[in-house]
Amino acid sequence: MRSHTAGWRHAAIVLAVSSAACSAPDRPTGVGPAMISHASTALDNTNPNSAAGDEQGFISGYLDGELMTLRYTRLYFCAEPPESAAPSGCEVGAAPTIAPRSGPLPKIYALAPAGFVPDPSTVHCKGGTVCLNHPPMLDLSRLGLPSSVFAPAHSHVIEGRRAGWHNTVNIRVPSLDAWNEIAAAKSLTKVRELQAAGRVGPDIPTNVYFFFEVQQHEHE
Repeated sequence: MRSHTAGWRHAAIVLAVSSAACSAPDRPTGVGPAMISHASTALDNTNPNSAAGDEQGFISGYLDGELMTLRYTRLYFCAEPPESAAPSGCEVGAAPTIAPRSGPLPKIYALAPAGFVPDPSTVHCKGGTVCLNHPPMLDLSRLGLPSSVFAPAHSHVIEGRRAGWHNTVNIRVPSLDAWNEIAAAKSLTKVRELQAAGRVGPDIPTNVYFFFEVQQHEHE
């Protein structure tokens, strides 16, 4: 059993924070002693909410017809199970069993272009480049794709102005026309409309979590 976040931290840091993390109310759900087999796993499972050493920055996302700014302040969180063949432990096609904190969490929808190249101005995370606090590799084998894919291109749609951990839902967009309609509408409502018409793929669960807050986009 493994659990991963981007960038392994030094074991000394683990020892310094583990005693406080064990009593933290935001520890991941479903974590037992048998799952914590080494220092890296202990850090990932008991204290994903420590932002010490994590990078901070901004990525775009769509919300209710607007382009928003998502301020990422912590590394991604992916925990097994579900089993993943990617070094990051991140799996697309299976729902998570371990969350970075207890209680219901909002969703972030990752729109993935499938079979075409969209206008780069409509892509929030460019393909082939690891986006801030994102996993470098994803296991897409449950979708009939490779088991370790490097930094696929995608854009984001969010549900609301929630801050904190969000579970990622993958949605494949199979045509440039559908992609451009979503980019113009900038809303989950448009995504649902296209799904109902069979022009966009269904919601696909993942075990990937991101931590960010939603801010108004500042136009240049």
